[in-house]
Amino acid sequence: MGNSLEMLDTLTWEFEQQTTSRKAYEVLSIMVSVQAVAMWGKMAPSHSITAIMITDDQQTIVTGSQEGQIILWDLSSELKISSKEILFGHTASVTCLAKAREFEKQPYVVSATENGEMCVWNVTSGQCIENARLPYRHTAIYYYHCSFRMTGEGWLLCCGEYQDVLIIDAKSLDVLHTLSSSESSDWINCMCIVHSARIQEDSLVAVSITGVLKVWDLSASLNSIQERQSVCEKESKSLDCINCQAVRFCTYTERLLLVVSPTCWQVYDYCDFSLLCTEFCKSGQCFAGGEVLAAYRLIIWTEDGHSYIYQLLNSGLSKSLYPADGKVLKETVYPHLLCFTGMKENKSFPFVMGFMNERKEPFYKILFSGEDSGRITLWHVPDVPVSTFDGSPKEIPITATWTLQDNFDKHHSMSEGIIDHLCASKDGIKSAVVSSSVYIPSLDKLVCGCENGKIFVTLGLKTARARLLENISLLKDNLPYKVLNGHSSKVTCLLYPHDKSVRFDPSWLLSGGQDSIVICWDIFTGDILHQFSLQSGPVMELLRSPENYRLKDHSIVFCVCSDHSVAILHLQKGVCLLHARKHLFPVKKIKFDPIENLLIVFCEDCSVYIWEIET
Repeated sequence: MGNSLEMLDTLTWEFEQQTTSRKAYEVLSIMVSVQAVAMWGKMAPSHSITAIMITDDQQTIVTGSQEGQIILWDLSSELKISSKEILFGHTASVTCLAKAREFEKQPYVVSATENGEMCVWNVTSGQCIENARLPYRHTAIYYYHCSFRMTGEGWLLCCGEYQDVLIIDAKSLDVLHTLSSSESSDWINCMCIVHSARIQEDSLVAVSITGVLKVWDLSASLNSIQERQSVCEKESKSLDCINCQAVRFCTYTERLLLVVSPTCWQVYDYCDFSLLCTEFCKSGQCFAGGEVLAAYRLIIWTEDGHSYIYQLLNSGLSKSLYPADGKVLKETVYPHLLCFTGMKENKSFPFVMGFMNERKEPFYKILFSGEDSGRITLWHVPDVPVSTFDGSPKEIPITATWTLQDNFDKHHSMSEGIIDHLCASKDGIKSAVVSSSVYIPSLDKLVCGCENGKIFVTLGLKTARARLLENISLLKDNLPYKVLNGHSSKVTCLLYPHDKSVRFDPSWLLSGGQDSIVICWDIFTGDILHQFSLQSGPVMELLRSPENYRLKDHSIVFCVCSDHSVAILHLQKGVCLLHARKHLFPVKKIKFDPIENLLIVFCEDCSVYIWEIET
C-alpha cells in the first residue's frame, strides 16, 4: 500500500481522531503499518489498465489504471504472474509509466496522470518516494542519466500535451529546462533515446503530432541545459505520417530507425533519414507501436492487440549503382512476415502493449499487454522465429495471462465483506455490492452506499474489529446499524460535509445516485430532510462550498452530474440555486471566485464557463 491513499470502492479508517478503546486500536495497528486499512469482499476492485511496464530485472510488472491506482505484480522466472501490492496515491487516470533510476541501484518507477500528478515509487517496498503536481499532461517519459557527465539522479525526459520536450529532475520532480524547437514547435507524440556505443554520444529522437522528426543532441547540450541556455534541435525532417505512435532506434546496426503510425510502419536510414521500407496495415486495423527485436528484425503491434514479427531482407540493390541523374541509389529493404501472436477471444479494449528485451538470464524477449478489463497477457518471443513447414507465418501462443480477480478467486478462504452480515439480514439483500463509502471519524460511523440503492450506516471501528477477528456473533447481535431507503438505483457518491467544516449541521449526510437524485439525510434518525431531483443523469460527485464563500447562508454544496451539468444546492432551504447545463464536455474542475461570487467550470475540451451564482 502506498503512503498516500485515496481508496475507491474500499472502506477506510483514519485513527488519529479516535477515542475508542486502546484494545481496538492495537488490533488494527497490528494488521497494518499505516493509518488506514482497506477491505474487499470476493470481487476485486476495478483496474482498467491504461499503462503497463516491466522492470529491468523482469521480476515486477507495473500497471496504471483509469481509476488512478497502480498495481505491482510479481513475475517469476517461469513467467508466472501474481498480484503483489496496490498503490493508492493518484486522483486521476494514469497516462504513462517509466523507470526513474538505474534499476540495479534504486528500483524506482515514475507514474504520471491526466491531471498533472507525478509520483516516484519504490517497487520493492511500495512506498511513494516523491510526488508533485505540475500543469502538464505527460504521455511518455524516458529516464536519462550519463554517469561520467552528469551529477544528481538524472533526468526524466517528458512529452505530452504541451510544446516540445520537458526535462524534469528525477529526484525532486522539478522542471529543469525545455528542449525547444527552432521551427515547427508542436506537441510531441513519441520519442526515444539514441545511444551510440561506437561514438559514445546520446541523442533524443522525437516525432511531433504533425509528423516532423526532430533530433536533439543530449551529450553536447548538458552544459547548456544546466545553465538554462536555449537548446534547439540539431536536425529536423518532415515525415509522411501523422499521429506517429512510436519511434525506435536499432542499437544492433546503429543505422536503422523504425517509425510507426496508425496506417503504416516505416524504416529510415538514421544517417540521412532516407526512407528504406514502408508496410501498410490491413484493412480495419491500426498500428499502435513497435520495437526492434534484433538486427533487421522488428515486432509491430496493433490497437486491437495483434502483433507481427518481420525480418527485413536486402532488396539486392547495390550502392555502387548510379542512375541516370548521377545520384547514388540507396540500398532498400523489404519485410518478410515470420510469425504473429495468438489472442484470447474475450479480449477487452483498449489495449496497451510493450516489449521487454533486457533480462540477463534466461534472456527472455517478452511482449506484454494490458486490457481495459484489467487482464495482463504475456508472450515469450523466441530468439529465432521460424515459419511453418509450408513457409507461412507461425503463431506464437500466449505464455501467461492473469487478472486481479484471479488472485481473489485463488484464495478460497477469503472472509466476507464488512457489511455482508447486514445484507443477509431481513433489511438487506444478499447480492448488495458496495458502490460508494465514507467513514466519519468524529461519530465512528461507516456509511456504505450499494448498487441496489440502499445505504447502510454502522459503527466503523467495532465492525472492522469484529470482521478482522471473525467474531460473527458480535457482528450479528451487538452492533447497531441503520438502513436508509431513498434511492431507486446505485448510490454513486456520499458526503458528510461537517467533518471538514463546522458551518454544516453535524446531522447532515448527503448521497447522490444513478437516479439523478441527491438526498440530505439525518444520520442520527435515518430520516430524509430534503430530496433534490435534478433530472440530469447520474450524480458523479458532491463537493462542499469553499470556506470563503460569500452567500449569506453557508450551507451550500455542489454536485457534478454525468450530463456535464453542475448544480448548486442550498441545504438549509432545500432548494437548487443554480443548475448549469450548457457545458458540452465532461466537467473536469470547479473553481470559485469569492470576490465576485462566480462559479468557474473547466471542461475536458479545455473550455471554461463562468456562471454568476446569485443571479
